[in-house]
Amino acid sequence: MTGRAPGAGLPSILTLNLSRPPVGRAKALLEYLWLRAEEVLVLTETGWGAGSDLVASVCRGAGYSVQSSLHDGSGRRRRLASGDRAPYGVLVVSRGPELTRADGLDVPLMPERVLVTEMPGPAGPVRLIAVYGAASDPVRYASSVQRQRKRDWLLAFVTWLNLLPEAPTLIVGDLNVVAPGHPDKLPYVLAEERTAYDVLTSGLGYRDLAAGDLEPTWVDHSGVGCRYDYVLASADLEVTGRRPEIDQAPRLRGLTDHAALSWRP
Repeated sequence: MTGRAPGAGLPSILTLNLSRPPVGRAKALLEYLWLRAEEVLVLTETGWGAGSDLVASVCRGAGYSVQSSLHDGSGRRRRLASGDRAPYGVLVVSRGPELTRADGLDVPLMPERVLVTEMPGPAGPVRLIAVYGAASDPVRYASSVQRQRKRDWLLAFVTWLNLLPEAPTLIVGDLNVVAPGHPDKLPYVLAEERTAYDVLTSGLGYRDLAAGDLEPTWVDHSGVGCRYDYVLASADLEVTGRRPEIDQAPRLRGLTDHAALSWRP
């Protein structure tokens, strides 16, 4: 990872689902990330295991700012209302721009899956919402509990977004919402996923910066996939630059079941 020019605008961003790595995969993922040039990393599907801890500790040891949705602002593990002993969350790593944690803006359901920070932008602070959404399998039939959990989380998330104070915002991460236009047959995509996408992009005015890109960022063992990963920009945030790029290397090398999605303003 390289430095950024003084006085630059929005930082470059990469998001990658780490698939809750054990230590061996975590080391390989770090090797991959170390060669990337993006300034802010949004790393999803992290946990309390040794692999996720290794990623965080190595990045801190390198002098980077590291914040975790599974820990509070003082670094203590969050108390989980659900009593979940194996929670999933997000790590946000910054090697350049200063990120300020925005406490007190918790999603009411599974708040450990969302981390809100502020980062400098060309016209003032920009809110960064890093997210790992509740999952259900679009290829095989998921349990009714898993499907309802996802429905409930999607409703809570979009309602929370609608009630946030207005601010220029980027939403980055794995929403576990299938992007429109996927070419593969996905028989178990929830109707609520499509509704959530429409609410985000049409109702709330967020722009999907990778809209129309049919390349998958998640592929299951049968070779069927879709785009689950996003960079969404609010209507009041001026964005320029290239479309997000998708790098299949982490998936093809067996580091995770996701590709990396990156965006450079």
